[in-house]
Amino acid sequence: MANATGVTEGAQHTGVAVAERAAAAHSLWLSSLPAIGRAPIGDLLPQLLRGAELEPLTEPIAAPVVTIARTLAAGHGPVSDMAVSPDGRYLVTAHYGADVVCVIDAATLTVTTTIDGLSEPYAAVVVADRAYVSAASNDVDAVVAVDTRTGMPLAAKTFEMTAGGMAVSPAADVLYVARTANDTVDIAVVDIETGSVAAVEIPAAPGASVEALCISADGSRLFAALTTPAGGLLAIVDTKDRAVRNMVAIAGSIGDIAVMPNGRTVFGTGCDAEFRGAIHVIDVAGARVTDTIAMGGVPTQLVLSRDGACAYIVDRNEVAVLCTATSEIVDSVVIGPQLSCLAADPVRNRLYAADYTGAITALRLDPAAQQPQLAAAAS
Repeated sequence: MANATGVTEGAQHTGVAVAERAAAAHSLWLSSLPAIGRAPIGDLLPQLLRGAELEPLTEPIAAPVVTIARTLAAGHGPVSDMAVSPDGRYLVTAHYGADVVCVIDAATLTVTTTIDGLSEPYAAVVVADRAYVSAASNDVDAVVAVDTRTGMPLAAKTFEMTAGGMAVSPAADVLYVARTANDTVDIAVVDIETGSVAAVEIPAAPGASVEALCISADGSRLFAALTTPAGGLLAIVDTKDRAVRNMVAIAGSIGDIAVMPNGRTVFGTGCDAEFRGAIHVIDVAGARVTDTIAMGGVPTQLVLSRDGACAYIVDRNEVAVLCTATSEIVDSVVIGPQLSCLAADPVRNRLYAADYTGAITALRLDPAAQQPQLAAAAS
């Protein structure tokens, strides 16, 4: 930087003599610059980052070892949905074509109770010793409460709209039911104790329908996957205020959804024009799609492992294993006939896969063997 050192006058001109500040011998040129009047940015970084939750870079997980534990032979035709009890003791299967719901002992994989006469059961959720199953008819749709110990229907809540996917609050006091009519899409909020019904209206164009529901582990957010004439949408609902907070547009379609245990990320199956079969990764706080994972097949349903480290995805006759930390497919396991649905055991490392013949397979999930080089390094 130039600095004025003096003024000279003469008959021919008047001017200012300018000279550069002399730098000491062997000094860096920075020494001639004025002193910095504020703290370096390095001192500010701790303040800027204080409280930020940074996730370290990670490698894909080693895929768990999947082995068949038990198999239940086909009995009532295709399984449209399946749910496991919170304690992992039994699972409930809905057989849409046979008008049948079955209660199955999870330890032995044997049918303990068969409930007949439920018209076209489509979806199921389980709370304690009670299952809630959606049923359809020409006149009205309904959700039927069934005692899983006795197999007796206890009560039914009817809807004039078409009932779809269901979810239950973590406190087991509220049942959410997706409903669709010609020009209306909403979510029924059913108080399990009193049976009273409220509604969360979802702003969507005519022709929209709700494909699936899921709820965060703390119960604060409900997620609804919608199909619309313009493409897929994910509605994010505040359960306390019973209001839609955000609508996330999805390129292509969205089908089944699952939310991570921390509630920050939603994974959804779908179809993308570029990737064909795909998994959409949606950031909840930012209400945006952060990644689209190419599958190439036909992903139709997904469930998460208990810790959220893996997503298990139905892809025709296979179960693909997705590392949720890196969004990479780390394994694919061929089960047999084309699969219809999956359910994850909330207590044990076990997965249940049902197919369109009606057979159900219990899969044991064991940790991957430690790699030899890692074992040597650890020693």
